[in-house]
Amino acid sequence: MDNQQAVPENRSTEFVAVSGGEDATSAAQLLVTAYILMWACALFLIYRSLKSQKTLAKRIDKLEDTLALHDAALADEESKPTD
Repeated sequence: MDNQQAVPENRSTEFVAVSGGEDATSAAQLLVTAYILMWACALFLIYRSLKSQKTLAKRIDKLEDTLALHDAALADEESKPTD
């Protein structure tokens, strides 16, 4: 073994490109893809929230109507004279 190769200071630390490798996906393409996916997820969550809010509003309206009918029925019972 050569004594000069064993010393860490003598080793090359510069970047050496590898030829013949496959092309990798560029960072710009990955960034654009991540950006599009992030906005798609955000818009989907907003859509689902609005849809759930509309469904909940309908259920609350139905509950209010049922409660109003129940209160009217109780008021009618109380207003009837008792024998």
